Amino acid sequence: MESGEHRTRVSSVVLVDAHKAPALVRRGAELIADTVHKWSGKEPPVLQRRHPEPLPAGSVVLCTLDSLRKAFPEVETSSAVIGRVPFIDDQGFAIDAVGQGVFVVARTPRGVYNGAVHLRDFCIDGPKDDLRAHVEPTVRTPQMLGRPAYTLTIWTNEQLYTAKDWAAILGAFAEQGLDRVYFWDSGHFPSKKFPQAYKCKDGNWDITADSRIGTIKDLQAIIRGAHDLGMLIYHGGGLGAWCGTGFLTNKAPGTMKTGPGDAPGSLCPSNPISRKSLIEYYTEMFDALPEADGVYIEMADEWGECLCPECSKPVDEFGSKQFGQSQLSLVQEIARSIWQRHPHARFAFTLGYDEHKSDPAFYEVVRQMSDERIEWMEARNRWEFSGPGAKDLPAVYFSKRVMRWQQWYNRSLEQLVTDANRAGNAGFHGLITSFEPGFASGSFYRDIPFPTHLLPYVLTAFVFREVTWQPSITLDEVKEKVRLRFFGSDAPKNLADDFWALRELIRTCKKPLAPEETALIEKTEKDIAAAEPSADPKMLAGIALMRRAIDDTRASMLR
Repeated sequence: MESGEHRTRVSSVVLVDAHKAPALVRRGAELIADTVHKWSGKEPPVLQRRHPEPLPAGSVVLCTLDSLRKAFPEVETSSAVIGRVPFIDDQGFAIDAVGQGVFVVARTPRGVYNGAVHLRDFCIDGPKDDLRAHVEPTVRTPQMLGRPAYTLTIWTNEQLYTAKDWAAILGAFAEQGLDRVYFWDSGHFPSKKFPQAYKCKDGNWDITADSRIGTIKDLQAIIRGAHDLGMLIYHGGGLGAWCGTGFLTNKAPGTMKTGPGDAPGSLCPSNPISRKSLIEYYTEMFDALPEADGVYIEMADEWGECLCPECSKPVDEFGSKQFGQSQLSLVQEIARSIWQRHPHARFAFTLGYDEHKSDPAFYEVVRQMSDERIEWMEARNRWEFSGPGAKDLPAVYFSKRVMRWQQWYNRSLEQLVTDANRAGNAGFHGLITSFEPGFASGSFYRDIPFPTHLLPYVLTAFVFREVTWQPSITLDEVKEKVRLRFFGSDAPKNLADDFWALRELIRTCKKPLAPEETALIEKTEKDIAAAEPSADPKMLAGIALMRRAIDDTRASMLR
C-alpha cells in the first residue's frame, strides 16, 4: 500500500465481536463516536464484525492484533505499518487506511485505546458538515517505559475522594498515556494488626480521619479501575512517616528517629520494633489486597536522617552511615516478606535526598538491587548520585529503572519539555507526575474530583504524554501538537499560544491580577473574537476551554 494521507468521513466505528470486545476497546470506540457526534451532530453507530464481510465506507476499526488476524487476516500483510504491530510495545499502536476502513491496531486493549485517543486528538477535523478523519500511516510506541502518576491521597480534602471520584481521575491518567499509579493507601487501609494506623491525622495536612475509601471493597474498586484502564497500580505509603506508618509503634520511645527538626516524627530504620512493624504492615496490606501490582514506599528522608547510635555508625571513609544501610535492608525485608506469597509484586522506592548526598555505600546497594521488579523515583532534582570514591555518576550507572519526579502542575511547560529531553538523553526509565490537589494543583480549583478536563490540567497532561512518548521532541514541535490537538490544522498559531499562556497564567496568578495578566486576558479575548466566526467544531471546542479558563480565573479573583 502506498503511504500518504487518507481522508474519510467517519460513518461507523467497528469492533470485532463487539459483545466480547474488551471494555477498554469499547471505551475507545465511544470516545471516537462521541467526538464525531459532538462536532458534526451525527452519531456514527458502533458496529460489530464477526465474519468476513465488506466494511461500510468510512469505518474506523478498533481491534487487537489477535482479533485482526481472525476477522481481517489480509490487513496485517497489506499494510506495512500494521505489519509492525507484533514488534512494538504493549501500549503502542498503528493506524492506517486499508480498503474501506481506517484500522487502529495494537497488541493489547490499552494500546488500542491509546490509538483511539490519538485518532481523536490528531485526525478528526474539519467543518461540521464535512468532518473527516485525516489519517496518515502511523506507528507510535512510548519511548519512556515508565510513566507513573504519584497520587498523595492524604492532603486534606483528598481524603474525601470516593472510589467513584478516583475512577474519574484514573480515566484522565489513561488518556494522559500513563502506565502505572502509585496510590497512597496508607492511612486508608483498615489494618487489623495496626488499627492506630487507620483513619488518622498527622498535623494539619496529613489526614485520613474522614476517609471515603476506607474499606477493602473501596480499595479493590480502585485497583480494578486501574486494571480496567490498562494501568498497573501500587500500594503506597511511607517508611515510617506520615499518615499510617508514622503511627505503627504508637511512637514508643526508641522506635522513632533521633535528630533535629522533624526527625522524631518518623520511625528509626534500625530499631527492631520499627522494622518488624513496617514489614508486618505492608505484608498485611498486600495479603488483604493481592490484586495490586506492587508497593511504592517513600523512604521518609524528608523527615531527616536518624542520628541514633546505630544509624550514626560510619560504614566507610566517605561519609556513608548505617542509616542508609538500615533503610535499604529494611525495604529488602519488606519485599522478601511480600514475595513469599506474592512473587509478582513490584516495588518502587525514592532516592536522591540530601541525607545520602555523600553516601556511596547507600548507592552501591541501590546498584546491586537489579531485580526487574524494583524501580526508583528520583525525588530531589538530582541527575547524578554518589558513586565509588564519593564521585558523582549518572543515575543510569546505578539502575536502568530510575524515573524523574516533579510536581509538573507547578512547573512551566517549557521546563517539562526540557527535563524530558534531558531525561531521555540521560537514559532515565521515565518521568513521574504528581496528582495532589488537596495540597496544590497549579490552579485555584478545589472541586472533587478535580476537573482534569479543564485548563490547566488538560494541557499539562497532554504535554506530559507527548514528551514521555517522544522525549526527543522540541519545544516548537510540542506547541505545534498543541495547536493540532486543541484547535485543528486550520487554526491560527496565536490561539495555541494564547492557550499555552492561559495555562501559565492560572499556574502563577495571585490576587489581584497584575496589569500584564489582565492585558493577556484581554488580548486572548480579542484573538478569540477574531477567530470564532470562521471556527470549525474542533476550534470551537478549544475556544470553549479558553473562555472557561478566563471566566474561572476572574471568578477566583472575587473569592
